[in-house]
Amino acid sequence: MSIPQFMRFVDIRTKFTSMLPVCIGVLYALYYFQSFNLINTLIFFIATVLLDFTTTAINVLVDYQTASENSSELENNIMGKENIPERLVVYYIFGMLFLYFVLGLILVTRTDLALLPMGIISAIIAVTYTYGPIPLSRMPLGELFSGPPLGFGIIFIAIFINYRDALILSLSFQDATFMLLGDWLFILAILFVSLPQVFLISTIVLANNICDLEQDVDNHRFTLVYHIGKEKSIRLYNWLTYGSYFSLGIPILFGWLPPVMLLIYPTLFFVHQQVKIFNHKQVKSETFITSVKSFLVFTVAEILLFILAILWTTF
Repeated sequence: MSIPQFMRFVDIRTKFTSMLPVCIGVLYALYYFQSFNLINTLIFFIATVLLDFTTTAINVLVDYQTASENSSELENNIMGKENIPERLVVYYIFGMLFLYFVLGLILVTRTDLALLPMGIISAIIAVTYTYGPIPLSRMPLGELFSGPPLGFGIIFIAIFINYRDALILSLSFQDATFMLLGDWLFILAILFVSLPQVFLISTIVLANNICDLEQDVDNHRFTLVYHIGKEKSIRLYNWLTYGSYFSLGIPILFGWLPPVMLLIYPTLFFVHQQVKIFNHKQVKSETFITSVKSFLVFTVAEILLFILAILWTTF
């Protein structure tokens, strides 16, 4: 598989939902804790992207295997279009998972044992999201197992690996007992800081499921949209989108985020227009992109304001 073909296979265009939260976590560690570890950050960034690649690869493989020979899904699947052998895809999946765990173990030795269960749980979610007897993406759990892990999980670990001067979370064993220690205030702060990302990433998954409702039912995928209905799903989409702006005010109010983050709120005018477009029509090829635009506008603005706040405190 050539590099360009591999990039198409893992759909590199969609990886911003894992890459950008890493940036936010690193920048938050720099701003709030004045701490940064380049080696740990590079290792974690590569491991995160590898796990995201693995999830996409499993999804492509499962869709290819479950599609009937004459279905349009089989024709549109990149494995079918570019004649990529199933065995090669399986090799890539296991290879990427192996590298992920190697990099994860390196990070554990460089930080704390508490990172090990976090990494294992992340891998289990990534694999079972589209693989297994009942994949998470085929149940009303897709939003729950996408937004929190990608939003809170990635940001938390990005901060965790960069800030080791004080205790955020630590796991230790002595004989048959173990001890888990942490600073609940730091963890609470990180939770509220990450909530906008949790909500916005969930809206991307929800928008995708709303647009694909009929196709998903035909392929025996019974997502949250199927269970609560399209109208309530669109309402939930709105609540999550606007909730990202509401939740941003909490960490600003408590001083966990710099006041300059208030400058994100003008982007609400653009996001509101995107929400109106999606409310009017839910077509994958036309309006799904509105959820992605909302995420990108909010997140890029947040990253730029973080950089501004860091530069302001530095100089």
